[in-house]
Amino acid sequence: MLTGLHIALAIATTATVLAATIEGAIRIVNKRPAGDAAFRTLIAVIASTVVTAFAGVALLISGKHPKEWLHLLYAALAFGLIPFSDNASRSLRTDRSRGIYRFVGGLVCLLVLTRLFVTGRN
Repeated sequence: MLTGLHIALAIATTATVLAATIEGAIRIVNKRPAGDAAFRTLIAVIASTVVTAFAGVALLISGKHPKEWLHLLYAALAFGLIPFSDNASRSLRTDRSRGIYRFVGGLVCLLVLTRLFVTGRN
């Protein structure tokens, strides 16, 4: 049951990262500053990642561990990529550049999430 919850939460996290990535792509095309959508997707990514990680910790405590221990490193990366890309883009001058950072950070995060699914339970 806990494994199923963790997987469902991981899928939800993937959806929030996809939304954040799309939001960055829209900013690139429209050349607009980050608005409510950027803030909301950032909060959604952080919240969903934290809840998914708590379910993963509960699995570890219950004695179930991931197929590969690199899973824990990938989880830490997934948690930080969107906030890191947003923070790294603060010094940039154009809204389009900031959108590119969000978009690229989102794509990398989606790749990391793919690795998370591969390195999880058997």
